[in-house]
Amino acid sequence: MKPIIIAIIGASGSGKTYLTKYLKNELNVPTVVSYTTRPIRLGEIEGEDHYFITKDQLPAKEEMLAYTRFGGHESFALHMQVPATGLCSYVIDEEGLEVLTRKYSDRYTVIAIAVKCSPEVLLSRGIAPERIQRDRDRRTLTENYFDAIIFNNGTLQEFEESIIREFKKL
Repeated sequence: MKPIIIAIIGASGSGKTYLTKYLKNELNVPTVVSYTTRPIRLGEIEGEDHYFITKDQLPAKEEMLAYTRFGGHESFALHMQVPATGLCSYVIDEEGLEVLTRKYSDRYTVIAIAVKCSPEVLLSRGIAPERIQRDRDRRTLTENYFDAIIFNNGTLQEFEESIIREFKKL
């Protein structure tokens, strides 16, 4: 059986990281942590949120599971990070998700999950308006592309209930 990657996309502050932590803590699903050349943000933890590297540390493209360049910085994960069997979760952008499903569908089963959240809720969570606009300006995939869409406009409990409900459908 091919390894299964639960590929998670969503706007900044929508709940992607929370979803990966929920899957890890509640279902023992390991997380593929991406590498990035962007500076670490306040509150981020090395090795948990990302691996922060310099451009001279970039590996060969063949080693990369997915790669994206955004805002002048590179982000990627490595094939070697995916467990040989079983499943894992991975936060990825739309472009990376398309590449992953197109190039590696023979190697991995990809379950595409979108986490959606209204701009008003994102603002109330402290997401800067320019980050919200940046995410709006990104190319988006149609809802048909996803195996599940999880809405996160309410309480944490409501989000967790949505996660459970959507995963039962898969």
